[in-house]
Amino acid sequence: SSVLSSQEISSVQTSTQLFNGMTVKARSAAREVIATYSVEDIFIELIIQLPSNYPLGSITVESGKRVGVAVQQWRNWMLQLSTYLTHQNGSIMEGLSLWKNNVDK
Repeated sequence: SSVLSSQEISSVQTSTQLFNGMTVKARSAAREVIATYSVEDIFIELIIQLPSNYPLGSITVESGKRVGVAVQQWRNWMLQLSTYLTHQNGSIMEGLSLWKNNVDK
């Protein structure tokens, strides 16, 4: 489990994928990825945590700060990202890309 979670975190750290207006930081010691997205008057922070028994345990997606986003819309985005990461075996970077596309819409 620790090897797989380390590989997932390092793939985020070494990713060359660029997001317009979004920064992605990975902290391997805490097994978490923090994405910060700001556009116009909206500011969103997203925290993705890998469990100690990854990939057997489910990934936790938490909201950090969110300014300018309706609660129901936020829940929909969080549910889509959680479902993608947990049930569709997607990588974190692919999930963040999907999440950003939904936010942009």
